[in-house]
Amino acid sequence: MRKIKFYVCASCGNVLFSTGEADISCCGRKLAALPIEPDDGYHSMKVEEIETDYFITVDHEMTKSHYISFAAYVCYDSVLLLKLYPEQNAEFRLPQMHGDKLFLYCNTHGLFEKRIK
Repeated sequence: MRKIKFYVCASCGNVLFSTGEADISCCGRKLAALPIEPDDGYHSMKVEEIETDYFITVDHEMTKSHYISFAAYVCYDSVLLLKLYPEQNAEFRLPQMHGDKLFLYCNTHGLFEKRIK
């Protein structure tokens, strides 16, 4: 999972990922992998442990023009993709798993990688 790449179709908003080299296309167009942006501190999050899960709240606006589109929880052997929508809260619950990384995609600022702990 170290080589995971994410793709977003500009036409339909479809979210795809690959775990290695791949040629991905959607809506008749070849998609480029999203570059992982350095953490700018703007997309901060709060992590709470609830039973055996993480409850994550992202401090980010969720308007129709600027929002978190998806969160991808990548672990040793699993990927959990959560689609988020404008005008809903930027919060979600994830199971605690080993070797976890969280990717957040902001439709304005791009893809960010964050550590949960």
